[in-house]
Amino acid sequence: MLRPLARDSAALVFLLGCAIALGPLSTDMYLPSLPVLIGLFGTDAATVQLTLSVFLAGFALMQLVYGPLSDRFGRRPVLLAGVALYTLASIGCVFAGSIEWLILWRFGQALGACAGVVLGRAIARDLFEGATAAQALSMMAMVLGLTPAVAPILGGYLHSWFGWQANFLAMAAAGGIFGFCVLVFLPESNQRRNPLATRIGPMLHNFATLARHAGFRGYVACVAFSYGGMFAFISGSSFTLRVVFGVDETMFGYCFLLIVVGYICGGFIGTRLTHRFGVDRMLLLGAGLCALGGLGMGLLQLLAWMAGGGWHWFSLIGPMMLFTMGVGLTMPQGQAGGLQPFAHMAGAAASLMGFVQMSVAAVTGIAVGHALNDTALPLSIAVAAMGVATLLSYLLLIRRSGAAV
Repeated sequence: MLRPLARDSAALVFLLGCAIALGPLSTDMYLPSLPVLIGLFGTDAATVQLTLSVFLAGFALMQLVYGPLSDRFGRRPVLLAGVALYTLASIGCVFAGSIEWLILWRFGQALGACAGVVLGRAIARDLFEGATAAQALSMMAMVLGLTPAVAPILGGYLHSWFGWQANFLAMAAAGGIFGFCVLVFLPESNQRRNPLATRIGPMLHNFATLARHAGFRGYVACVAFSYGGMFAFISGSSFTLRVVFGVDETMFGYCFLLIVVGYICGGFIGTRLTHRFGVDRMLLLGAGLCALGGLGMGLLQLLAWMAGGGWHWFSLIGPMMLFTMGVGLTMPQGQAGGLQPFAHMAGAAASLMGFVQMSVAAVTGIAVGHALNDTALPLSIAVAAMGVATLLSYLLLIRRSGAAV
């Protein structure tokens, strides 16, 4: 007979990892299909790219909603509602007859997928403490890190074998299976529900307090700009690699795998060295790598443009690996530094940080989509700008304010 998983089981931690993986699965799996959608729907790259940016906009919006809802009504029912919405919207994407309908259904996907990310971490906070919590979060991060490595490769093959709709069918299937597992195996972790959690006044007061804190603004900026650079690549790479470097759908997944390797290496370095050198120095290292990788990419592609021809695709991927290594260092350190002074409002701080992070990424993605052409310059300039902004955010906002930890 099926019954809920034990609260200290590895299977439960894996299930929570799958919850937070819904977001990257939804953005990365269909990336190989993006160039094809231009001709299929008779539109342009900027409009197709909105299927990514609108997803992030919906994701950003719901960062502020799911936490308070789950504090009031419980984690499990809110997560089930979000997964149901995600699954239905994924099916809607399969049958979208125009780019406008696809964009609308992608927004619905985001509203649902965000529940997995927010509540997966909230449930982990409910169930685990101390070293056990660190262990659980590390396992969840491994699931999260593997998803963008595997999803574009799988998406490329599904596209080649069955067409672009197959990716959204796979997302719907993943949502349905995950929803069943939540219904059957996930215990309710919120034992002290707060009937006041959804009141607007206290929520706005907490957000205003956070926004006035200079150190918090600096850490949020580091996280947002580093992720913005990574999303600039996510949103523009399928067009740039296809048009400029001639990379096909299946090869794109392996190019993307290299980017994820860079991110995982950065995270690994952080887990090994943060206790020795502290959040401050590791964040500076990560921001520096973001700036170095972005500027290196911009310089290489500028030289290629001046020479009148495109270089090998690794001239784009190599510097981006360095950038994502910086992101793998910057994001955990920035999140830890930003949340540390606000133990009494950690939920509000995490929500606001996530909202700003996703909003910056969405705006960056829209800008890249409108600037795309037959060169790699628009994508490279965006990544370089985000890398430099990350480093400046640390130097001008965190170090100058004396908030570094």
